[in-house]
Amino acid sequence: MKNSSRFLMLDSKPFNLEIFYSQTSNKEIQLIQKALTTTYENILNVTIGKELALIKEAYDSQREQCNADILLGYLIKRKKKDAAIWVINKDLYCRGMNFIFGYALYHAGAVLSTYRLSSQELIEKEAVHEVGHILGLRHCRNHCVMQFSNSLLEAKMKPLYLCEDCKRKTTMIKS
Repeated sequence: MKNSSRFLMLDSKPFNLEIFYSQTSNKEIQLIQKALTTTYENILNVTIGKELALIKEAYDSQREQCNADILLGYLIKRKKKDAAIWVINKDLYCRGMNFIFGYALYHAGAVLSTYRLSSQELIEKEAVHEVGHILGLRHCRNHCVMQFSNSLLEAKMKPLYLCEDCKRKTTMIKS
């Protein structure tokens, strides 16, 4: 694998992504897998991993939230594929934000919280969004799943699909 500008470049084989989960149903995880495979077809090979127990060090009892930085670091140390996403049912935060739906690191992994997401469609949108960041996509101003969401309303308003510009950028991943 080569790194070119901001995008992960693959040498003809798919990028392997593993889904880990905590306190999440198998059906939810299977639907996330389907959404990721559909959105990033020919780019991602998505497999379902095992359930991971949440770590105590990540929980901030004053905020009643989990620190996404700590969870992501824990996930990255345990992943066996190219990258991983960890789907949890706890509220997340990162420095400077009251809450976040997800948190990603380019070419490494992401943590996704279903805690504030009120439907399977929202969960799938945010999974596709976070994996987009893993692959090198940035926030987008178009009507696109890669739009920044600072509220549940904003998350509901964005589509489940990539805009044409972001789709074009994902072709760089496979070229």
